[in-house]
Amino acid sequence: MVRLLKHITPLTSILTCFHLYSIPTANGCGGFWCNNNLRLNQAAENILFIQNQNKTHPSESTVTAVVQILYDGPSERFAWLLPVPTEPEVDVSSNEAFVRLMSSTDPQFVLEEHWKGDNCQFVPDKKNKGGDVMATTEESSAGTEESEEDVTVIKADSVGPYDYVLITINPDAESPAKVAVDWLQKNEYDVFDSTATVLDPYLQKQMMLLAFRLTKGSDDAADVGSIRPVVLTYKSEKPMIPLLPTAVAANDDMGIRVWVASDHPVYPANYNSLVLNEALIHWFDWRSTYNDVVTAAANEAEDGQGFVTELALPTANYKDAIFSVNDEEWWKNFQERYVKMEPTDSNGFDAIQEASWTVRFWDGWRETVAASVLLPKDVSLDDFGTSPFLYQDQVQVNLTTFLQLLEINVVLPLKHTQDLLNQRPYLTRMYTTMSAWEMTEDPVFDSDELLPQVSNVHTANITVHCNNGVTYWDAPWTIYISGGGNITGVGRQFWPYLVGDMPATSKVEQLSYMGASNVIRDNQDEILRTLEKGPIDRTSGSYRSCLCVCVGKLLIVASFLFLIF
Repeated sequence: MVRLLKHITPLTSILTCFHLYSIPTANGCGGFWCNNNLRLNQAAENILFIQNQNKTHPSESTVTAVVQILYDGPSERFAWLLPVPTEPEVDVSSNEAFVRLMSSTDPQFVLEEHWKGDNCQFVPDKKNKGGDVMATTEESSAGTEESEEDVTVIKADSVGPYDYVLITINPDAESPAKVAVDWLQKNEYDVFDSTATVLDPYLQKQMMLLAFRLTKGSDDAADVGSIRPVVLTYKSEKPMIPLLPTAVAANDDMGIRVWVASDHPVYPANYNSLVLNEALIHWFDWRSTYNDVVTAAANEAEDGQGFVTELALPTANYKDAIFSVNDEEWWKNFQERYVKMEPTDSNGFDAIQEASWTVRFWDGWRETVAASVLLPKDVSLDDFGTSPFLYQDQVQVNLTTFLQLLEINVVLPLKHTQDLLNQRPYLTRMYTTMSAWEMTEDPVFDSDELLPQVSNVHTANITVHCNNGVTYWDAPWTIYISGGGNITGVGRQFWPYLVGDMPATSKVEQLSYMGASNVIRDNQDEILRTLEKGPIDRTSGSYRSCLCVCVGKLLIVASFLFLIF
């Protein structure tokens, strides 16, 4: 990974300069500033609960809630109401905590691959993580044989609100830069034709290309505001989400994602527990169908009220998920180095510059810089933050203030969130979607020592049936899922089953204390019968067009040579 980044950095630096005028500064990185909204999942309400149970005196039990508030609208119109059972202790966390926690606990769909037949062209590693395969449309493969042969996809995946792809270009192609641009455009990466001029010197050195775009269904970050998460600690025996006030302004099928750190795995006490039908998950690109499957599963619950348990594992697995050993080491070394320095403007500027490489995405950073610098009257904070080196000799920097505020406003909130998580031995993650009319009861969560652990890693075996004239991407395949039954399909782009073809849940149940379970609906036999019949023939009509979702496209590239924040 380190070797790869060394090759990419010069390229991204040049591309950032090239696209500077087409990307609003509010949506990306520039100078000292970087908009964290682009790194957040805008599809859900995110809450981390810490359940501190006092078994001797239950009334003395407490709950700590770390609530990420996502707000769509002008800042002057923002309002948030949250009922709490007692007077809470109030603090703040960092959106970076949820970025990291989500990344560490996201579902994973992993295929163990086997092949039958010969000449299976363009075969990746045998262990393929779902979503790591770059699907290409019929239009992009037809009539572009030379371009496709000259492009090798090293990796395709998603991070935050972006899809990204890492490719290499055949250096012997007639025009490697044009091949790259053509391929990116045909795969819905919004790249200018003139980008080829900038790419050419780097492709001559046989460097790789890394391209980003907004993920399907994600909101335009320019229209979504993210406000710093709030930490509330209050007396309560069980975590609870006050959904009723949320229903006033809730979007349809609003996502609700909950983590609970407790003494044991956690379950929804008054909502159904949902087990997903994995046959509806697009195993090659799980993010493209997962939310729709969860929504359909929640609709199969009683009154549309149910949660999917995505993970229930020892917290020790995530002891570094939010604030890592590397973060701790960086902060220790940074403090020791700058505390010993003379508090000059130059040293203060250098401290801001160095810290920005690590913490410019963390909440409190902008406010810390603002309180630590004295600017000329005709220079705004945005001017300084966007082009810091232009004003380096004109600003006064209080190094002592900067170090103090950096710790209080930026570092400690993230570290304290990790400390909260580490207080309890188990972490459970649950997810659902709900509309306003389904928010008639506040979900309550409880822990139970008899509940089994739940892994976020789902595995299945796939056999790819290769033969002469059929590429790996177009070959027939069979996936053998753990719940029983086989999924058959052809090619990697379209999943053979859609929501509605069969139940979205394999089981709906109501869990209660001491491992008790009341099965409300068991759909496994119906799912197996559907799989035995095989996929519905959708080759006629508008099947393909109905699956093509038009989304905004954006190529974001960031310079880590000249951009500090």
